[in-house]
Amino acid sequence: MRGVAVALTLAFVGGCAGEESTDAPAEVEETSGHERALARNDGAQIEGLMGTISSDAVERTMEARMGRFLRCFQRRHEAVEVLGGTIDLAFRVRVDGTVLWVYPRESTIGDRETERCILEAARSARFAPPRGGEAEFAYPLTLDTPPEVRPPLHWDASRVAAKVEENRGEIVDCGPGPYTVTVYVAPGGQVLAAGASTTDPERADDLDCVARSVSTWSMPDPGSYPAKVTFSL
Repeated sequence: MRGVAVALTLAFVGGCAGEESTDAPAEVEETSGHERALARNDGAQIEGLMGTISSDAVERTMEARMGRFLRCFQRRHEAVEVLGGTIDLAFRVRVDGTVLWVYPRESTIGDRETERCILEAARSARFAPPRGGEAEFAYPLTLDTPPEVRPPLHWDASRVAAKVEENRGEIVDCGPGPYTVTVYVAPGGQVLAAGASTTDPERADDLDCVARSVSTWSMPDPGSYPAKVTFSL
């Protein structure tokens, strides 16, 4: 595989790694229907109804895995040269620091193979034990398309709305959703790669099925260069 220079950013919800502290706490979005967490960039705790874990502890663990995350992207750039985007990982950590579950609550990566690789690396992480019980938090990873590669054409979801409605019935067999799908469309309209995310942790196991189904769709022809589009199902 030819070498590709990529820029991978690790950023804890509420602020980027290495960012100076702020006075006001940034609220982390809920990762379930009954829990809420708060994060600060000044070493304060990430608080939930179950337990707490420090943002510094999360940063240290995630930064230590940067090489594994980066390799997930690098190994797919030969197949999907325009690969790039953000994946927002929702975690629940046991009292011993091991990961109970992690899933992509949002993703614009657009390649399920890359997403699975990232999830495997994240699932094997070991965090500092939370205090007071299991803890939840979200952590986004961002990959920039390499500067030497022209970014894909950006399509609004309306460009593929007719195709989505035409094929929506296929997704019923995967599960009720909700799902957000990102695809790269190659010249001619073939799906080059597809990735998926969900805001419902109960639907996380459906994402392989969703991405596999969407990968068989015939999309509008983007012309001479790949396009990228994100839509909801």
